[in-house]
Amino acid sequence: MKLTQDQIQELYKFTRVHYVEHYDLQTELVDYLANGIEQQWGLNPNFSFRAAKEREFKKFGVFGFMDLVSKRQKAMRSRYRTILLRFAKEWFQLPKLILTVLAITILFFSLKSIMNQDIKQGVIVGLTLLLAGGSLVYFFITRKDRELDMVRGGKKWMLGEMIFDFGGVTQLCNFFLQIGISTIHFKGFIINNPWFDIFFAIIWVFLSIITLIALVFIPSKAEELLAETYPEYKFQEKL
Repeated sequence: MKLTQDQIQELYKFTRVHYVEHYDLQTELVDYLANGIEQQWGLNPNFSFRAAKEREFKKFGVFGFMDLVSKRQKAMRSRYRTILLRFAKEWFQLPKLILTVLAITILFFSLKSIMNQDIKQGVIVGLTLLLAGGSLVYFFITRKDRELDMVRGGKKWMLGEMIFDFGGVTQLCNFFLQIGISTIHFKGFIINNPWFDIFFAIIWVFLSIITLIALVFIPSKAEELLAETYPEYKFQEKL
């Protein structure tokens, strides 16, 4: 005995009621619940759909679907980091690698050449604000457009949400902002230290590239990445 389309849609509704908002995870849960219900009907054809559904749901324990949602989020964050690393590896190849080294070198010698501590500190804080503050401003001014982009094909996909939330890169930039501001408290030691100059130059250029990848390049490839991750997404696009 198989579930009807109405019953399958009822299972989708059931997962949404229990705080599962991403279609990819909803589909996985619906498949699991449907298989369990059909197995119950194989043993007892007179068992009601509602009772069989509730019995399958109880197998998830007192927290319901939340444990599975948490595990899937962890797995998808790992997937996003893999994508980010893939794009980064593509960037750090010739000829872009030469441009990256050149940018680090120019920034290092520019910082090293500034003798006035106050000016140097101002430059460091200014560059930090440019990167960290700029990314945060971009995050907020594009919020509405990104919320629309998160829903692809009328459905919300977990990886899509991470792509258009930039995978936590804005938090990384905010952390970098704190590092830049902290130079105020250690000005005498940090500003005159050439190791700090090279460290800052490398980190600033690296984070600039990662931010550009997360904010621009990965979202521009969202359709391709979602189709690569979700076979059902590719199917939805053809409908």
